[in-house]
Amino acid sequence: MSINSVSGSTAYWAAPTSTSTSSTDNSTFGDFQSFLQLLATELQYQDPEDPVGSTEYVSQMAQFTSLNQLQTIANSVDAAQAYDLIGKTVTYTALNASGNTVSTTGKVDSVTISSGTPYLNIGGTKVAISAVTEVAAGSSTDSTAEV
Repeated sequence: MSINSVSGSTAYWAAPTSTSTSSTDNSTFGDFQSFLQLLATELQYQDPEDPVGSTEYVSQMAQFTSLNQLQTIANSVDAAQAYDLIGKTVTYTALNASGNTVSTTGKVDSVTISSGTPYLNIGGTKVAISAVTEVAAGSSTDSTAEV
């Protein structure tokens, strides 16, 4: 089971203006099924002379649930960071037709969540948020009002 890290950049929530979400994330369900299979196998082959106590199984289940909730929080933070980029001009790395890595700049039109991973839609191109190398300062609408 792999654990994805949470990026260190700070995001400030901005209400999305145009989003398309289609979450088909079955990884949590798959991990839970794997956990149950492992638990059943452990029960099947445990030593009858020294059985594992039920409190250990409850503890394992609680730890697994906590891990899933932390992953959900990390995914939510990633999505919030992506939504914050809507309307901003970003620079990202991509492969050109020759297979060379090039830097491209464009305005983020919307965000798509695919399998739990946020992607930026920039001029019709789907860009992984991990490919973003720079965000232009002050390039989105400013929500500060003068009194």
